[in-house]
Amino acid sequence: MNIITQEAKKKQAIVKYALRKGKSEASRVYGVSLSSVKRWCKQYDGTWQSLLPKSRRPHSHPNRHTKREERQIRNSFKKCYERYGWDGVYSDLKRKGYTRSYSGMIYAAKRMGLVKYKKTKKKSRNHRRYPELLIPGEKVQIDVKEVPYNCLRGKALRDGKHFYQWTAIDECTRMRFVYGFEEHTPENSTKFLKMLLKEFPFKIKRFKQITEESSHINIKAVK
Repeated sequence: MNIITQEAKKKQAIVKYALRKGKSEASRVYGVSLSSVKRWCKQYDGTWQSLLPKSRRPHSHPNRHTKREERQIRNSFKKCYERYGWDGVYSDLKRKGYTRSYSGMIYAAKRMGLVKYKKTKKKSRNHRRYPELLIPGEKVQIDVKEVPYNCLRGKALRDGKHFYQWTAIDECTRMRFVYGFEEHTPENSTKFLKMLLKEFPFKIKRFKQITEESSHINIKAVK
């Protein structure tokens, strides 16, 4: 129950009490003005819906588009919208002596039902971009990155060597295996895969190889 409905039902209780005990007594007991109680009693028809607040929006406005201007907008819309859009519609209206602003034209077109909004479909919370993997080893992701120079320590830092880190992650269990080599070569990729097959406790079915250098390696050839 929203707050508007609650207020209407509260007014209904006040009106019922006023009909039994009197309007002045209802005003005193519920702490509302006597004029409000009288107005609600006059408005009440036996249902709480009759006590809902009425819209205070004016029915007309002195600056509203005239029937002639609305007819001009509709004709220009049929003539130009499909090819030129609303800019073309407004240009055509200006040539015919239309004096309103662009935003005023759009507001009038909305009221006339010419502007239609497309409803956007809400994405389901269960929607997944990639299917969830439930079997260990179904897909193992492999990546190779160069170790940053400022991360090197000791002898490697003094000799100015480069190190490359091979990383393998199982997309189901998130189990990870990491090893480093001094050179980034296909031979080292093959060595890494052989070590990986020994370290992982489950059978690997498929590799998802990110780097182009290791993309030619076949798991059957490694075995």
